[in-house]
Amino acid sequence: MDYDYQRYEQVIIELLKASWRDPDDLEIGRDISDQPEVKIIFDGYGDLEDTDENGDYHYTEGGNTNMESYAIFIHRGAIDPDFMFPEHDSYSFTFGSMIQHRPKEEVCIYAWYDVEADTWEVLPLEDRINEDTTMTVEDVMKILEGLYEYYFKPWEGKFENDPETGLPNWPFPTKDNP
Repeated sequence: MDYDYQRYEQVIIELLKASWRDPDDLEIGRDISDQPEVKIIFDGYGDLEDTDENGDYHYTEGGNTNMESYAIFIHRGAIDPDFMFPEHDSYSFTFGSMIQHRPKEEVCIYAWYDVEADTWEVLPLEDRINEDTTMTVEDVMKILEGLYEYYFKPWEGKFENDPETGLPNWPFPTKDNP
């Protein structure tokens, strides 16, 4: 089950950064992926544990809005030509709705975004592959590499980044930058 964790993390983070994540409009379960072959959903906030001025312990489920959880679904057919990620069945409960994960067709990878530090933590792939999943680590890495080749590799080295913002510079001539 050997794989290059850094490469795995790099591709997952590229997918997450390319998503339609709007911090002011996070809705649990909404697909925000920019790639139709992948599904990325906001999965909720981290739990908050703290103590008040009296030293009393308090636990708030989903109370840490500084920590955002995301579920990334990678389908076994994601690198097939013209593949579109199929909709999940959804079930409603009194506390909200849940999607039905399909371990025979997909793997679900979790990642945490630390809003204050602007960093991502991607949970290891080996934690997501088990006896219920028909995909192997090699299958997932082949799909991730295929998605990277299609969506991100063509843009490598094409743009310089602004040293202050880290964002790509506008590549077309303007009146200020002919």
